[in-house]
Amino acid sequence: MITELELERVAAAIERGFRHEADPDWTEVERLRLEADLVDRLAASQRHWSGPLSRRAELLRDAAERMADDLTGVTTAIDVDDPTPASRS
Repeated sequence: MITELELERVAAAIERGFRHEADPDWTEVERLRLEADLVDRLAASQRHWSGPLSRRAELLRDAAERMADDLTGVTTAIDVDDPTPASRS
C-alpha cells in the first residue's frame, strides 16, 4: 500500500512536470484540467476523496475554469464594481 508521503511526492512530481509559464490560452486550460484529473486519480488510489490531494485537484480544476471564463469573457454573477449583475450587457 502506498503511503500518504509517497502520494504527496507523486503529486509534487506531477505538479513539477506540468509547470509551465505561459499566457492564458486554451492549451493552458486543458493542461490544468489534465493535471487535476491525474491528481484526482492519485487520490482515488487511496480512496481519500476528501483528503488533501482531492482538495488540490479541486483547486486546479477551479483555476482551469476561471481561466476558461476569462478567455471567453464570462463575468461572475457578483461584480465588485457593479452590484447589479443584470446591468451588464
